Amino acid sequence: MSASSDEAFVLEVLAALEQTGLEALVVGSVAAVLQGSPVTTQDLELLVRDTPANRQKIEMLGHCLGARPREVSSLTNVLRIDAASAPVDLLFDCLPGELSFESLRSRSVAIDLAGRTATVASLEDVILSKEASGRPKDHAQLPILRDTLRVKKALAK
Repeated sequence: MSASSDEAFVLEVLAALEQTGLEALVVGSVAAVLQGSPVTTQDLELLVRDTPANRQKIEMLGHCLGARPREVSSLTNVLRIDAASAPVDLLFDCLPGELSFESLRSRSVAIDLAGRTATVASLEDVILSKEASGRPKDHAQLPILRDTLRVKKALAK
């Protein structure tokens, strides 16, 4: 990710996570972008464990980002923080494809951004969750994500 307003926003979220002590994994399209995939997104998704302590930290995270967390809909337990630069969606415990927080964290990638560390779901796990999501917008990204993974593996040899 080059120096841009998008990177500045990710850095703002990372700083807020550090300040609140909330352990979170960057998932979804931003996780793919941070690993070199040329996709776009309009939000940043974080996966956290659903605990009372983390719910309090999420309230503090909202304060740091300038907006109260709110339910996205009554049909889901996703919370959204409408930060000034972009929404931050908070997902709890697992992603589609039965990918648990613990399993994702065990395969996560640490990415340095201007001295801050983003803990990011692996590109393989991003692909698995998008395959399992059933959402057309996720399925549309799959060829790009798979190509990025193929190139990364070829370059690593």
